[in-house]
Amino acid sequence: MDDAQGVLGPSNPPTQPVEVIPSSAALRAQIYRSLPSYDRAEVITDRLRDSIAVGLLHQGDRLPSEVDMSESFGVAPATLREALSKLRDEGLVETRRGRNGGTFVVSYPQARTNALLQRFREYTVVDLRDLGDEITAITAACCRLAAERAVNHDVERLGSLLAEFRKARTPHQRSRSDSRFWLELAVAAQSRRLLSLALRLQLEVSELLWSPLIKHRDHEGAVSQLQDLYQTLVDRDSKAAVEAASARVSADTYHLIDVKLTLSLNDEQDGGTHGPGR
Repeated sequence: MDDAQGVLGPSNPPTQPVEVIPSSAALRAQIYRSLPSYDRAEVITDRLRDSIAVGLLHQGDRLPSEVDMSESFGVAPATLREALSKLRDEGLVETRRGRNGGTFVVSYPQARTNALLQRFREYTVVDLRDLGDEITAITAACCRLAAERAVNHDVERLGSLLAEFRKARTPHQRSRSDSRFWLELAVAAQSRRLLSLALRLQLEVSELLWSPLIKHRDHEGAVSQLQDLYQTLVDRDSKAAVEAASARVSADTYHLIDVKLTLSLNDEQDGGTHGPGR
């Protein structure tokens, strides 16, 4: 039986994209969502640090009040203050007093070479391949839905982020602007669950992808692939969008595996115990 006239359904879809999740609200909701029941101060510290690292929070941004953050995270004020104290000690935020005071982001976390090396050594080649498979699956779903659901300002925002990524010069700038493009793509998909998964994956991969440990990721090639993806979204071509995104993720995955194998080879030549992952 056909859907009744005026009732949305498979035979009577919306004729215009419908924005369900405002961009800024969706991203901020992911930062300040409730916490697990263990190590809450450490989880808050990690989440805010990671949010700064991938560009969800920028230099100069003022965080919500301590009362609001405590309520959002579901923690006692003392737990929140402990987390903010750690971020102040790292030089990432500062708290200002007075009428226009508050806690502000003042710098971005710097990549720690030893930590990045250790992360690569803990991955096997199979791990990195599986990571690429997961990113491909989540990104494909985001692309398909974004091509169907994105409103005009979502597409315009992606164009601005593409231009920002093209102009980025340092690894930190490229990591932040690249991650923000993919996260805004998930926002345009209008799915909170996909956005949560995309954020987790970007937090895992972005620093590794643009770290200059052994060799730089091909920035021009990555820009060209994002340009192709952006054009498919402008054209509302979901199939082409999935293909363009898959090509970019595949190139990223090969780069990560190349770095992993090169580091493992260097370890072997230096007499280390870490061989290539199988």
